[in-house]
Amino acid sequence: MGKVLPEYLSNWTTEKVKKEGVKIISEALVKSVNYKDDKLEIQLKDGRLVKTDHIVAAVGLEPNCDLAKSAGLEVDSDFGGFRVNAELQARSNIWVAGDAACFYDIRLGRRRVEHHDHAVVSGRLAGENMTGASKPYWHQSMFWWLWLKTMKPALTGHEADTLESEGKSELLIALVHQHKDGYGKGVIFYLRDKVVVGIILWNVFNRMPIARKIIKDGEEHADLNEVAKLFNIHED
Repeated sequence: MGKVLPEYLSNWTTEKVKKEGVKIISEALVKSVNYKDDKLEIQLKDGRLVKTDHIVAAVGLEPNCDLAKSAGLEVDSDFGGFRVNAELQARSNIWVAGDAACFYDIRLGRRRVEHHDHAVVSGRLAGENMTGASKPYWHQSMFWWLWLKTMKPALTGHEADTLESEGKSELLIALVHQHKDGYGKGVIFYLRDKVVVGIILWNVFNRMPIARKIIKDGEEHADLNEVAKLFNIHED
């Protein structure tokens, strides 16, 4: 959560999840996993032992770029994956799409994205360009997730950790509104050089086209509270 949400919202969400009975162990590394007495025993590097019935590994991925050397393809040293241009082309007659493509986004710069929507969009674009379309990647893919049936964030563009790794981030939030049960609706803007490059919609539905247009326009905004009004976050 800390990779995509502002710290205050990440902390609030974490506490909300804990209250539902979820035990969260942060900043811990797994040393080993063993099966014993019908249980999985997870040995952490700090010495703690966690016993559980199941393990779901959601650890991201590292693209398999073994083909690069034999095919003469470039691997991006910063983001990993095969380095391609804005048309997803690695070399003449070779295109790469999905998680393995480190592509040049004509609006946001070089990126590598690991989400379903991106895989669909980039796969379609690579296929079109194979047949001579010569189209650049411009569509901002999105992803969303659901917590406790009451929190549904959706994100498009750059997220917080990407900007922090560049050392160029400015963060402005306009605003996730509080009510008696916590944070209700809102929109969060991530900025780079005073331009919106990432947007999170917090419990705001059917507004993703607006978010994509704001990022595509690439304009500086003097008052993001005015921009937030485009999302009608006060409507029921």
